[in-house]
Amino acid sequence: MAIDITSPEDRANVFSDLSTIAKLCLSEDEASKKSFNLLFNIWEKISRQIWDLCYWNDYSRCANLIFQAAKNVNDLKIQAQSLGELGYVSMESQDSKYAQKYFQESLQKYQLLQDFSGECRLLRYLGTLAHRQGKLEEALEYYHQAQEIVKAQYSQLPINSIDRELAISEAELPNVMGCVYLDLGDFVASYQQLHISLENYQILIEDNSYNRYYIVDPLLNLGQWHFLQKSYKQAKYYYQNCLSLSKKLSRNDKIAEVLLSLANLAEIEGNIEIAIQLATESERVAGTEIPALRDRAAVFKEKLLN
Repeated sequence: MAIDITSPEDRANVFSDLSTIAKLCLSEDEASKKSFNLLFNIWEKISRQIWDLCYWNDYSRCANLIFQAAKNVNDLKIQAQSLGELGYVSMESQDSKYAQKYFQESLQKYQLLQDFSGECRLLRYLGTLAHRQGKLEEALEYYHQAQEIVKAQYSQLPINSIDRELAISEAELPNVMGCVYLDLGDFVASYQQLHISLENYQILIEDNSYNRYYIVDPLLNLGQWHFLQKSYKQAKYYYQNCLSLSKKLSRNDKIAEVLLSLANLAEIEGNIEIAIQLATESERVAGTEIPALRDRAAVFKEKLLN
């Protein structure tokens, strides 16, 4: 029977089914490990869609279930992965304390495993968390550490071989660094980094179209760069490209964010009615799953209405 992830009832059923299997993952014996493999294989098939659609509450419940089962069967790698995901969901839910805790625990496990791709990803997450907390220099330090890992690991790869996870980090790190430089007011460094990210992602898309999922971020950030430079025509160009692609990918987080950016742009251009419409739509798309963005849209709309 097909699962409709957009249905709350189906998502609740997914959790129920996973819980039933997780009860069989009680120790390190072969039967438990076999049950855990079944549990994780099912989760792998559906987790990406739940993540992509930003159903953070459902993702958190299921990921915590996977983590506990991984602990029972002593699967360190899946523990590290689940902790990183729980940290990211906590960060998106504005729970910085738990995000930091989960990220650090995940990072330690990846370091113990000498899983350099995982370590790089967690350093990137920690940098993003620091950036959101306004700790800009700390964020850059995390990103620089991650870049050093990428460089070191690439130097050991055979010629013409590609590590997908490292390639994504190589493309994403300039994007997040470009955002920090933008907040620091270093527009030259920000522009350079954001364009490096965009170019790297465009190369990755040629290899695998799924990588389009990630390119919306530098598109949005380049729009913001041009907005702050009062180059509104170029800002709209990047915002519209980001919105179009985000809709194709059903990335509600970016749809809501770029709609709010377009609302800000409409306000600047004196189109108040359009700005209100865009903010209202941003608020609707964010819904209950992306409360921080929903609240920002609501505050912006209220300001315009008054």
